[in-house]
Amino acid sequence: MKRIYACILILAALLLTALYSSRQVQRFADSISGDLDHAVAAVRARDLSLARLALRKGADRCDRMREKMNHLLPTADFTELEAALRAAEGQLEQNAPEEALGELRRAQVQVETLEWLSRRLI
Repeated sequence: MKRIYACILILAALLLTALYSSRQVQRFADSISGDLDHAVAAVRARDLSLARLALRKGADRCDRMREKMNHLLPTADFTELEAALRAAEGQLEQNAPEEALGELRRAQVQVETLEWLSRRLI
């Protein structure tokens, strides 16, 4: 009987861990989507310094998320997203907003994929 209880506890712990990590990724996707939206709006308004600030904030958020969740989730998606945001920031520093918008579109697709995967776990 003790083994059954132990198995139920292990199963409950795994389920809670999956729900926790899924919720964290959903929060991350929501917040990074806001950063991307601000960056796209700023690029279209030709305010490149504001766009770079939003991209830097988003890339730092990716870095923190990767460090915080590395024991629960594969971090390759966060690393790729951070690279896309830093690349877009570099394009803006070189005054190439069209290339930066391309990187931002790629980042938006990655965020949508992360969000879809996190909702799929629930």
